[in-house]
Amino acid sequence: MKFCDIYIGDKCIAKRVKYCNTFGLKLLGLMFVKTPGHGAFLPDVKDIHMNFVRFNLRIVWLDKNYKVLHEKIARRWRLYYGPEEAKHVLELPEDSKAVIKIGQKLNLKIYESKDKS
Repeated sequence: MKFCDIYIGDKCIAKRVKYCNTFGLKLLGLMFVKTPGHGAFLPDVKDIHMNFVRFNLRIVWLDKNYKVLHEKIARRWRLYYGPEEAKHVLELPEDSKAVIKIGQKLNLKIYESKDKS
């Protein structure tokens, strides 16, 4: 399983975010899990659904250069459509304290997990 840490400049705003880079991982996202953990990053995804997700999420839409376009709290059992120029989706726990502003550029450090968790 792959994970990523999310940065704004040198400041890490989210660690060990699930990196969903395959069709299956993108389809499942955070469905059927009991907690959002540290969240999920879905590259090359613009629109999301919250079917079978047990909790609300803080959704951040990014453009192809990882610039923040829009942010919203997503509620369970709803569909959400990203802005036209959206290319990626960052799903964070609803109570995430990360300060993310429209127009900021995020950086990702992607890595392979050494354990099976």
